[in-house]
Amino acid sequence: MPKLPRKKPVPQELPTVAIALLLCIVCGGGFFGLLAVVFPGAGMMGLVMIVLGLLFVAQYFIWGRWLYGVAVKKEAQAEARLAELAQAKSQL
Repeated sequence: MPKLPRKKPVPQELPTVAIALLLCIVCGGGFFGLLAVVFPGAGMMGLVMIVLGLLFVAQYFIWGRWLYGVAVKKEAQAEARLAELAQAKSQL
């Protein structure tokens, strides 16, 4: 009886997104370090950029994640209330 072919091992995929992000951070940090040597006010600009980025992330999580769910629930409650009122009017 001939032997059946074996399954080839599945090659593990490299974490390309993580590598790309790490590379961007390293290159950006190196560029910022060179800029800080030439332009001493670059540290303050970097701090402002980090704070603005954190504000953007906070705004995304507050409005995009948390309050969207609250708005959807309130909208569903309002529609249910309107449906009840319409049903009560139709019965009169």
